[in-house]
Amino acid sequence: MPAPHPRLGLALLVGGGLVSFVALGATPHDGLHPLALMGALLPLQLAALVWALLNRR
Repeated sequence: MPAPHPRLGLALLVGGGLVSFVALGATPHDGLHPLALMGALLPLQLAALVWALLNRR
């Protein structure tokens, strides 16, 4: 199996962070629900998991 591009994991991590940032910014600020916070952080967590799988040795 060919090795993935070295910057692919970093691009996924940055993209996941941006999606999480936008999702958290779109939630209402008057009453932040814990599930909304967990849902906003989910893309970042999944991107970190993929990054870790791509960079294991």
